Amino acid sequence: MENELMPKYRFHSVLDVTPEDIRKMGARAIGLDIDNTIAPDGTFKFLKGVEQWLLKMKNAGIPVIIISNGTVFRVGPIAKKFGLPYVCVAAKPKPKGLLRAAAKLGVPIEQLAMLGDQIFSDIKAANRCGAVAVRIDPMPAKSLYPHYYAWKAKREEPILKEFEKLHGYGVYDD
Repeated sequence: MENELMPKYRFHSVLDVTPEDIRKMGARAIGLDIDNTIAPDGTFKFLKGVEQWLLKMKNAGIPVIIISNGTVFRVGPIAKKFGLPYVCVAAKPKPKGLLRAAAKLGVPIEQLAMLGDQIFSDIKAANRCGAVAVRIDPMPAKSLYPHYYAWKAKREEPILKEFEKLHGYGVYDD
């Protein structure tokens, strides 16, 4: 991979990703991050509409698995709430958690779309193992760690500017 920090696709929200988008990406399954992707960091307040979005994916035959660096004490209850399998303590940006998730779902890693907000963990992990790297813009809600995320956003800015020169939001033709 020439740049393991570069996403393949970018969306404003997970709610913008359709089953058709997943298929166009060449994916058959979704790895889903939690913090700042479907819930503000460290909370159990979920993005309005996420349950309907998950149902839409399920009805389209696209399995979803949570892949989080969080512990079982956070990830377990969230996975149970949504009826999803999960991999916790995934150690992203290492690819091991994504590889475990793909194996759990029975799909080749190349057919797993990793949807997450962090370039230095979610995107890097996806690119390292050959999954489809999909950057979701972080939720605008207040974070428990504003200084940390401000620092990360500053480091991500040049990568996202480069992405914008090449592509827009959504799924595009290569």
